[in-house]
Amino acid sequence: MAALVPPPRRDHTAEIGPVPAAVRARMDGVSWHGGDPRCPRWADLAYLQVDHVGFDGIARGELVVAAALAGRAVALLRRLWQLGFPIRQLRLVDDFGASDDASMAADNSSAFNFRCVAGTQLLSQHALGRAIDINPVENPWRRPDRILPAAGRAFADRSAIRSGMIVRPGPVVAALDELGWEWGGDWCHAFDDHHVVWSREM
Repeated sequence: MAALVPPPRRDHTAEIGPVPAAVRARMDGVSWHGGDPRCPRWADLAYLQVDHVGFDGIARGELVVAAALAGRAVALLRRLWQLGFPIRQLRLVDDFGASDDASMAADNSSAFNFRCVAGTQLLSQHALGRAIDINPVENPWRRPDRILPAAGRAFADRSAIRSGMIVRPGPVVAALDELGWEWGGDWCHAFDDHHVVWSREM
């Protein structure tokens, strides 16, 4: 079950490379904090430019992920392209001041952000470039007493499947399972429906 669109007829394309100087300038002191020894070095990160199906046609987006994970991230996005799964936008979290809340509210899909898990001192998997958030409005973080982002309340009923939603059973979760990604919608303490993370060795 899924609300998909007809997949594009042309092949998916993507570019993987080091984080360019202009992108480093955007990230420095925003999502990347070189003064913290726990922050990945630039050599440990990769910059991706990737095709994706948008809600209004084909689009090109950008992500920063762990360099060791770059090929797997592209493989996942290629599979979503082949499925015709729409992604609202793929922009660096730096375009939102590295605010997770602002990025989610804008329904932005992003990856690297050197930050802690909300309310803790523990580094998020995003801080290591190992996690990707996909369509946070259509796939909100959910507990019985709280839903984030606020616009995600319109998608709290996971049985009413609409474009951009990730549900189990469904082709997107089947692809995550096949390709080795863990899905936050399977978690018990809270359902993090937009969060996918590489939890295996790289």
